Amino acid sequence: MKTEHDESVPAGHGVGFGPDRLTEAEVRTAVARANIPSLLMVVFQTTGDEKWLAAPYLPTRGKGLGDHDSGGLDEVVQREIREAAVAAVLDLQNGVRPAIETPSPELTVRMMTVCMGEPVGAEYGQMLSLELARRAAPDSPHLAQEPLGAPEGFSVIVIGTGVAGIAAAQQLEDMGVDYVILEKQPEAGGNWWQNTYPGAGVDTPSHLYSFSFAKNDWTTHFELRNELQAYFARVLKDLGADERVRYGSEVRSAAYDEAAAQWIVEVNNADGSSSTLRSDIVISAVGVLNRQKTPNIPGMDRFEGTSFHSADWPENLDLDGKRVAIVGTGASSMQIAPAIVDRVAHLTIFQRSPQWVAPFEKFRMPIPEELRRLMQTCPIYHSWYWIRLFWQFGDKVIESLRVDPEWDHPQRSVNARNDAHREYFTRYITEQVGDRKDLLDKVIPDYPPFGKRILLDNGWYATLRKDNVDLIDRSVAAVRPEGLVDDQGVRTDVDVIVWATGFDAARFVSSMDVRGIGGLSLRQAWNDDDPKAYLGVSVPEFPNFFMLGGPNSFPGSGSFMFFMEVQMRYIRGLLTEMFRNGIKALDATTEANRAYNELVDATHARTVWTHRGMSTYYRNSHGRVVFVMPFLNVEYWQMTLRPDLENYTAR
Repeated sequence: MKTEHDESVPAGHGVGFGPDRLTEAEVRTAVARANIPSLLMVVFQTTGDEKWLAAPYLPTRGKGLGDHDSGGLDEVVQREIREAAVAAVLDLQNGVRPAIETPSPELTVRMMTVCMGEPVGAEYGQMLSLELARRAAPDSPHLAQEPLGAPEGFSVIVIGTGVAGIAAAQQLEDMGVDYVILEKQPEAGGNWWQNTYPGAGVDTPSHLYSFSFAKNDWTTHFELRNELQAYFARVLKDLGADERVRYGSEVRSAAYDEAAAQWIVEVNNADGSSSTLRSDIVISAVGVLNRQKTPNIPGMDRFEGTSFHSADWPENLDLDGKRVAIVGTGASSMQIAPAIVDRVAHLTIFQRSPQWVAPFEKFRMPIPEELRRLMQTCPIYHSWYWIRLFWQFGDKVIESLRVDPEWDHPQRSVNARNDAHREYFTRYITEQVGDRKDLLDKVIPDYPPFGKRILLDNGWYATLRKDNVDLIDRSVAAVRPEGLVDDQGVRTDVDVIVWATGFDAARFVSSMDVRGIGGLSLRQAWNDDDPKAYLGVSVPEFPNFFMLGGPNSFPGSGSFMFFMEVQMRYIRGLLTEMFRNGIKALDATTEANRAYNELVDATHARTVWTHRGMSTYYRNSHGRVVFVMPFLNVEYWQMTLRPDLENYTAR
């Protein structure tokens, strides 16, 4: 059945199913546990019946970061939606074409407004419509990209096989461009290969932490490190890109040869030798959260026990019956502590400042088998479940981070919505602390929510309440052979010290010496820790050196995977224009870079990340925010939608 809403792809495209088919009983079991707002969109898209976008079927707005599976609807309405969803899924499985195969941008906005229970602006239509298609209708002509005609001998070097490197490989494979990936580690995965500490995992929902081109059968809602690293290695192999990777190859330097319009890349190989490679393009996908930040505290070299950074967790480390100290209370500490607390004799956690923590209602919860199969066999349901997560963890959150200059309580929050988050998180933390009033003053922050990265509760407060745990809200001032001394002179004797002190997030591309026109050093151009790049991708005087995950290009809230794909599609557009116009090299103009970064700084000045009530790794030594971008997801997407050669120097 077709309707007037259908601006769809031709029959035969868009809603292909996996090899498995579900029986009616299996469909009913899956639908009984599925997310109601997502099912509602499946029903409407399959039938085209307008009644499903009106009362009494309108979901309410969800609170917090949960899935809001019931949609806030009463049981009678939920049953009606589920029954209709069973029929819709069976029809799709039996080859019936949906009434609306690919919703238009206008219809997508209308559907999203219903699905999320809150207004969604018209500016989101095109972006969300295309993202739905990427997951439910990947063969849609709306997604088609023109073929490339790369010059003979043209080649690309990609550095890194983490999220960004894999996003680059996917596009380069599709483009048919010759390329090689240099990876210093022995396997793929970037940070997910490096970090092996207990409890390591994502605090972004697994389905959101996935590539659009590589849907995965996740077994838990928030996946752990081993499964994530295996996913990345498998995706690289499935793309056919694994054979392009030179593992154990660490890039020492990259220098631009102006005469040849090529990059000369010096590499240290796994066997201890060195080699020199040439390429027309270098794509840096090295990431930034991989250079450890370990404090310089007197006596660190005198400690007689075991001491290490959390990213260097020793293999086969035995913690049973040991006295352990964790220095820091950021994301890694919050994952490690609950994972080891029941093994150690005593755990002491040193905290400089507390973190805002949100409920983690599906932490470690398995995804039921029937829901996993529904995700795999019904792309429309999967795409709507993904788009809900994308909104919930993305721009919906960012609006609460913008400073309201008229707000009466700027010390505790930045606007009314931010203050509501503060009240919500405070109630939650208070409930979790329970009768341990001695902990309450230690664990409730005095800065606005989202000023630092929001963490999700994976058993943190339950850990702090245990009898064998002490939370010390003082800094470590010295290390003795027997343990640690805090800034009040109190000594704590321990057997193991875990430095969960994070990474040097301000020094982008610090693992190699990069030199552009005239031998200009990237470190010099950036004044060491003040990196600036146009769109986070290109730096003036560094032709054909493009970055994925460059300065100010990490999402303040949302999906890192989405942004790496957006940036790589933008780079593909630049390459297409280069080939079409016979351009040898491109780099952002000084004016474009200046104007863009002035916009970045001005926008950041109106966000919580510049609030002076806390410190954050988002800022450099001068207080400038260099890590996250200040824009809405849709704003950055619009900036990178087309290759804008007018902002580049063509060489």
